[in-house]
Amino acid sequence: MQVLVILLVSLAAAGLAEDFPQGPGIPRIGDFIQKFAQDLSVASRAEPRNAVFSPFSITSLLSMLLMGSSGSTYDQLRSALRYPPQLPDNLIHGGYQKLMQTLIQDNPGIIVSVANRLFVNPNADILKEYSDNAHVFYNSRLEQLDFSHPGAARDAINAWVNQMTRGKIPKLLTRVDPQTSALAVNTVYFKGDWRNPFDKKGTTRGNFNTGTRIISIPMMSTVMKVLYTDLPALNADMIGLPYKGGQFAMYFIVPKGPASLTSLHALEDKLDPHIINRYIGNISEIHMNVFLPRMRLNFKTDLADTLKQFGVTDLFDASRADFSNMSSSRIFVDKVIHETVIDITEAGTEAAAATAASIVRFGSSREFAVNRPSLLLLREQQTGVPLFWGRVVEPEPLH
Repeated sequence: MQVLVILLVSLAAAGLAEDFPQGPGIPRIGDFIQKFAQDLSVASRAEPRNAVFSPFSITSLLSMLLMGSSGSTYDQLRSALRYPPQLPDNLIHGGYQKLMQTLIQDNPGIIVSVANRLFVNPNADILKEYSDNAHVFYNSRLEQLDFSHPGAARDAINAWVNQMTRGKIPKLLTRVDPQTSALAVNTVYFKGDWRNPFDKKGTTRGNFNTGTRIISIPMMSTVMKVLYTDLPALNADMIGLPYKGGQFAMYFIVPKGPASLTSLHALEDKLDPHIINRYIGNISEIHMNVFLPRMRLNFKTDLADTLKQFGVTDLFDASRADFSNMSSSRIFVDKVIHETVIDITEAGTEAAAATAASIVRFGSSREFAVNRPSLLLLREQQTGVPLFWGRVVEPEPLH
């Protein structure tokens, strides 16, 4: 039995990008990915704590898989990925090629690394045209790996993931199926310095209300110039913290009223890409006293059940999966594992002293505190591509 395992790894250490070509009725790439992100988030509501992931990471790997599929397997994937019928395949794959080229361009204060690798059993018959296209459009390389020795295969894959995520995810896999014929891995690593870093001296113990209990967490605080808007129709506030260079920003959307997971879900239900684009498009820069947890968000899941909820079923069925554009062998997907680690700190405290003189500091009566369940969005500013998205419910203190 031939098994294809899909693994996605994403990482952000915090303090993309070209659009698909535009045309009548064709929204931009960020809107497709953002909608898919919210679909995933809603589907993960059984998770009582944090649920954070990289929509770009997931959609890029699934799109690479789409390129190798056919028949109903292809139709189900396209539908789940929200690609409209009028959008040709060549624009999908060409769009991701441009996105990846833009993501890895030099940007002072920002490190973005996107890597795909297809680990292939020496006996698997992967079509050369597919492997060539995977390299051209998704920067994916093929590496032969003998899965009949599952321990050695697991260690080799974990070592590659560990290297690509700068040691943040050292052991993604606990086991590998010896029957696996191919295993696709996607990694996204992001590390950015805040445009206005927090002063480490301002970090003190603070409270975060999860809605069910109060937890103590290191709370960073400072008066800084930030992106801010009120969302009256959604009964929420939104803040954006830009990174150096201005290409990326991390947004927090915080519901007003009593802290609760129910309020957060209600807020998310009202959001769509057009609403997010409109509010961010009208956002203003103001000085505020900002309170933000110094935290780690770690989330790992097998997305197979979620994708099945989206109608992607043939992918996981040995008798129905159709990857005839990828391989002459009969293969199917066993798992889709995705792990995200996001560290949010003062974001370059060594550089904070050197840049402190350029930060305008004065008294402010306006405050913004991420001290209750909130939505997080790390977004490429021009295209709206969400590199990371999720719910912050119970942050892990980062000491």
